[in-house]
Amino acid sequence: MKTAKKKIAVVGAGIAGLTCAYELQRAGYEVTVFEKETWVGGRMASRTNDGLIFDIGADHLCNLYTGIQAYCKEFDIPWEKMQFLKYGVAKGGKIVSHKDCVGFISRLRMALQYFFTPRTSSFLDLSGLAHYDTQNARAFMQQRCGKEVVDYLVDPFVSTYQFHRSDEISKAALQGVMSCIKYQQPLWYLHHTKGGMSALPEAFCKRLKVHVATPVTSVQGGDTVSITSTHEEVFDTAVLASSTYDTELIYKNPTPSQAFLLKSTTYASTISIAFRVPRAQLPQDTAIVWVPYVENQCISGFVNEAMKGDEVVRNDMSLISVWLHEEFAKSIIDKSDNEIFETVQQEFVKVCPWVKNIEQLEPFDMQRWPWAMPKFSQGHIQHVAQFLQKGQGERNVYFAGDYLNSPWTEGALRCGQRVAQSIIQTSKEMT
Repeated sequence: MKTAKKKIAVVGAGIAGLTCAYELQRAGYEVTVFEKETWVGGRMASRTNDGLIFDIGADHLCNLYTGIQAYCKEFDIPWEKMQFLKYGVAKGGKIVSHKDCVGFISRLRMALQYFFTPRTSSFLDLSGLAHYDTQNARAFMQQRCGKEVVDYLVDPFVSTYQFHRSDEISKAALQGVMSCIKYQQPLWYLHHTKGGMSALPEAFCKRLKVHVATPVTSVQGGDTVSITSTHEEVFDTAVLASSTYDTELIYKNPTPSQAFLLKSTTYASTISIAFRVPRAQLPQDTAIVWVPYVENQCISGFVNEAMKGDEVVRNDMSLISVWLHEEFAKSIIDKSDNEIFETVQQEFVKVCPWVKNIEQLEPFDMQRWPWAMPKFSQGHIQHVAQFLQKGQGERNVYFAGDYLNSPWTEGALRCGQRVAQSIIQTSKEMT
């Protein structure tokens, strides 16, 4: 009879890896987490400078995120509603409402599409929507609602939150989002955690054995799993909760299905940039602005961080966070900080009427994200769903992360939970 798996390595201290490690430790396993950076949280991380908190990756949360809320309650992390929340779309040098950014016929076609949108399973686990993975979102919505809706609503939604264009995301993901907006709209109101996005990852870290600044250089799967970082160590199981690019570099003997999944996953790049501005210069209601690609090929969206309250207001100053379209981000990502700040300043004043000139934008901080968000492209969702049924856990190596049909921070967290439960169940079956 085989013995149950007890000693587990988790590579990557993003929210998927930390959640998985915590659930496994709670179930009685000996868990060690390895993180190459000096900080934890991955894209769910924050930095504080001059008393202002800058969320360097994910910027906001909502009540759909029941998993994150549950851990916040468990760890006594305040879950706070944004002080104001109004969305806008940049069009013609102004910021207009979603309703006003398209004409009457487009609004009518969009309303009909909304009316006939079926109730689906959660878009935070896209495997349940794999049967919709038949075409890309742009083609689907252009047929149903026309080019104006795609250019000013669908494309900017995708590029604001995924940084790439709508022809690179599956209809399945869009169908899930539209269903959720229709049937669970009140749960979309935005929230944040007191202490910034880092609050939850850091709370996990305090309860786990986490080695930061400890890159893993080799993983060898098999009956046991060999992990090499500062030294070689043997584990019963490994969870690789890093990007597919990092996983490809360190995982030396993947199975064919594992190797294909890693090769076939692609990411969009962006740079998250914060400028400090006088609080009085920012509106008291508008929080998030989408920037359509047809309006500007550089800026994909921006956020009035004053919506988070005192944590991002100090000495009458606050922050604007700016995200970039993938193509533009890739073109400048290797430039110096000063060059990036200057280039983005010049583009930002073209789309944001809150500032009149670049002198009003004080460079504050930035984070380069060469692998910011996985692309849930047409066909990829079906492939991932098949892999999770047949390839997950081969050679005692499990994958975890948002790229496994698990969008955004809540999706990644739930993926970590599912991987932990899979390992626990497999261990029970082996005893």
